[in-house]
Amino acid sequence: MIVAEIKSAIELAMERTKNLVMDDEEKRAFARKDLEERLRAVMRRFLEGMIDREQFVEDYGGIRAERRQKRQLFADLIIQEFEVSVHNDRFFELLEVLGADAGGTFEHEARAFKDRFLEGLEARKAGIRKNIAERLRSLEISGSAVEPNVADWDEWKTATRDAASLLKRHLLEWKERINPPAS
Repeated sequence: MIVAEIKSAIELAMERTKNLVMDDEEKRAFARKDLEERLRAVMRRFLEGMIDREQFVEDYGGIRAERRQKRQLFADLIIQEFEVSVHNDRFFELLEVLGADAGGTFEHEARAFKDRFLEGLEARKAGIRKNIAERLRSLEISGSAVEPNVADWDEWKTATRDAASLLKRHLLEWKERINPPAS
């Protein structure tokens, strides 16, 4: 008798769901989500040092998807991932891979982003260090042993946030150039 109740419950469930199918929009959304998860997984493995650049390029190339959509999602994930507070060599390597995938001069532009970003940060750091040293001298704190830890000062945190914000704006513009809207 219990078996008959279970069977009828299964039959009811099958009957209620037999006409449920995914429409084209749901299929596209599911495919996009799947692609995003695969890209995020390979990117995360690279950023955490689990794979090297060569393996990343191989894994990225092995992800089957429409090239434009893949590049678009990858660019979005890279931009979301950027954090100025961490060592970003691998982040900039991802930009180079994306630039290489887009062809043309984009790989060189990715390298230029890195150079400009790091040079800008160094210039800001030097200015902030000088300002901090002057303030410390005004408090009669000076000497060859006084070396301010710039990273702990609010000015540095503000400067890095500003630099990151500027870089993200440039990256969003760059993303549109490497992946123009389909016509």
